[in-house]
Amino acid sequence: MKRQAVLALAAAASITMLAVTPAQASYHTSKPKGWGCDFDGPCSRGTKSGPKEQKILYWFLGDSKDTVIRAGSSKYGMKHIKAGGTHARKFNHPTDKAAMALWDKALSNQTKGSWGHRFPNTTTHTAQYGGGASKRTMCVITSELTIGKGATYVGLKGIITAYWVNGHVGWRGCNNGRFD
Repeated sequence: MKRQAVLALAAAASITMLAVTPAQASYHTSKPKGWGCDFDGPCSRGTKSGPKEQKILYWFLGDSKDTVIRAGSSKYGMKHIKAGGTHARKFNHPTDKAAMALWDKALSNQTKGSWGHRFPNTTTHTAQYGGGASKRTMCVITSELTIGKGATYVGLKGIITAYWVNGHVGWRGCNNGRFD
């Protein structure tokens, strides 16, 4: 109700709003207080940061599920993405803050067709970006598997990879044939 009143006053005074401050990103460098997850999800079994490649770099608080990105190896996580994924395509595997904001958007996207399960124990999430000739889709693939055993158990594997594909596609369009 207050927002409507402010907008009405702005219109009455002929004030033009040029930009709206974007919402605070829902990814964090450390485990947020009260971090929740799916009722029976892996994080309820003790997801924590581990040594070397198991170190958690960011916690993502998505609308559909919470996840992490780990330092990773050549097969998953930040190291995998920075190397350009399995096919060494660095040009379509960004890791900057703008890219992470799109990962966050993809993980929170509940639009029909924006997420699905291409492989067992994984979920593909998408966020569309741009328009006209520069339409692209950010694809983020997460794993529901856990890593470590016994004393080395650290929990949820998290984000495996993230990359651009051409055009506005749903989760099924995030396949090898659509890479930039």
